[in-house]
Amino acid sequence: MSTSEKVQVGGRHRDLVTGVLGIWLVGAVLSDGWAHFNVPGLESFFTPWHGALYAGLAVTAGWIGLMVWRTRAAGRPVLGDLPRGYAGGALGVLLFGVGGVADLLWHEVFGIEVAVDALVSPSHLLLGAGGLLILGSPMRAQGVLGSIRRWTPTAVLSLVLSTALVAFFMLYTSPFPMPAAVQSFVPTPEGTPGHLEAELPVVAALSGYLATTVLFAMPLLLMVRGRAGVPAGATVLVGTIAWLSVGVVGFPATAVAGAVGATAGAVIADFARSRLSGHHGERWFLPVVAGGTALLVWAGQLAGLAIADAVRWPVSLWSGVVVLAGFAGAAVGLLASRTGRSAA
Repeated sequence: MSTSEKVQVGGRHRDLVTGVLGIWLVGAVLSDGWAHFNVPGLESFFTPWHGALYAGLAVTAGWIGLMVWRTRAAGRPVLGDLPRGYAGGALGVLLFGVGGVADLLWHEVFGIEVAVDALVSPSHLLLGAGGLLILGSPMRAQGVLGSIRRWTPTAVLSLVLSTALVAFFMLYTSPFPMPAAVQSFVPTPEGTPGHLEAELPVVAALSGYLATTVLFAMPLLLMVRGRAGVPAGATVLVGTIAWLSVGVVGFPATAVAGAVGATAGAVIADFARSRLSGHHGERWFLPVVAGGTALLVWAGQLAGLAIADAVRWPVSLWSGVVVLAGFAGAAVGLLASRTGRSAA
């Protein structure tokens, strides 16, 4: 085996270990989120779920520390000889550690967050930033963010785990765990009593549909650019976002039906994209893929909700959100097509 082949094999093994540790970290974050939703009276920093999270950090820190020890040359900066992409991972470990200490102090001073404030607490956001730097190391190492290259399983895992972590921190915007479309909405004219109270939940839900569309459209476009795109990219991304979001709140039946419908829509979108694969270099390809995927995903989710319970929004609202999300996905795809013409 040549030296270059040995480096390539070593890189695959390195990224695989990092990916497995990433599964540990994301799983621990999600389980901690589940505990906050489902375990009453959780008022301590020292919980089994925090223990799993920081044990994962310790092992990850040891793994990246081992890389630093094995690659550092005399007279060189500490991180100067790390494999490409892993200096960011080392910084992520540092940020995660600082965030953990800050989280302990924050809880001691201000108490345990019990609502949406837990997702935007500064110490938690610091943990999230560190986690993203760690999880993205295999992608950066393989160069898939800077150029159109073949997606390996470890690079796909890196992107999916990164997306899952972002989805967790954006859970308050997600249409999946507590779908608003099954709640009654009575249109109330401007200037009449109760107008704001009636519309604010719907406005928040509409914003959630748009935010989640962008959340899965951006990594999807990374996956499908070029001739060697990921065949089931929409299914993997939407399925991950939907099912992890529903799982955190304990798999309520109606939300599960919505996740089934959304996943089915993603499967159809992937099949339709496979029929268009010969046109991947066309300017319209990425906008059609992203916009069409959004249309199918949200139409599927609403269909699942209707079957399991009912969609109580008026037709103008539920059909409008599907079209609006399609436009948003197409807009993201148009931007990607203008910045990634090398995919042709």
